[in-house]
Amino acid sequence: MSNIIEDMLKLHHPKNTSESKLVLREILQNVILIGLSRANFFSKASFYGGTALRIFYGLNRYSEDLDFTLNSVDLSFSLEPYIKSIINVANSYGLEIKIDTKIKKVDTPIESAFAKLNTYKAFLNAKLNSNVMSAVHKDEILKVKFEVDCTPALGFNIENKRITYPELASVNTLNLESLFAGKLHAILCRNYKNNVKGRDYYDFIFFINMNVKPNMTYLKNKLVASSILKENDLLNIETLKNMLFNKFNQIDFSQVKRDAEKFTINNENLSLYSKELFIDCLNKLTAE
Repeated sequence: MSNIIEDMLKLHHPKNTSESKLVLREILQNVILIGLSRANFFSKASFYGGTALRIFYGLNRYSEDLDFTLNSVDLSFSLEPYIKSIINVANSYGLEIKIDTKIKKVDTPIESAFAKLNTYKAFLNAKLNSNVMSAVHKDEILKVKFEVDCTPALGFNIENKRITYPELASVNTLNLESLFAGKLHAILCRNYKNNVKGRDYYDFIFFINMNVKPNMTYLKNKLVASSILKENDLLNIETLKNMLFNKFNQIDFSQVKRDAEKFTINNENLSLYSKELFIDCLNKLTAE
């Protein structure tokens, strides 16, 4: 049987241990998606976020977590019925993973779980060279969080995509317009104190360069759910641009660059990232 870690490492040509770990994370992400697909998870839920952009739409950066939304509100939803399917898929490819569901300290509408894989054992099985192995502790664990929003804002649109490696699997994901709306919501609403999630801004440039028009209905519903807007507030392209203009003026873009650079492929140069660049991009932002 082909070793999927060996195969994907050859495909991506990582330059060092850090990049090899990012490839391993992507393998585990694919395994989780295949397991969920086998268990018919996507009959009631859809994939969104940066990892969806990376896997299905060509985003040129690695991503950490897997984000899903139910297609309708269901407070009784649980991830437990899908765990066995994910583990079975991993075992079929020689990956020994453990999955822990998150125990909630407070009642939230988010269901979360963590898939865990021993990095050293995975690399050892893939016969990585000694330089890579020497930088990995024998007990080092790679974790991928996946979570489901059980009370989603609605108004998003879905399309069906397929994973092709290591096997075919069908995945429902938000379309680009809805993904852009979700990313704009993240830029406007995330609050990390003094830390900026630069990946959101990297993705913003991706959408702008693709000339994607955001799903304004979905965006408004998300902003209302986050108490940024009220139901009777107007949201059009001009009010959106004003909101983003104000946000960009508050951001430290040196932090944006530092965060985003950790996930770019082939050491992409982000030296041009600045307040002026992002404000200028607003001129290209249009809506249907």
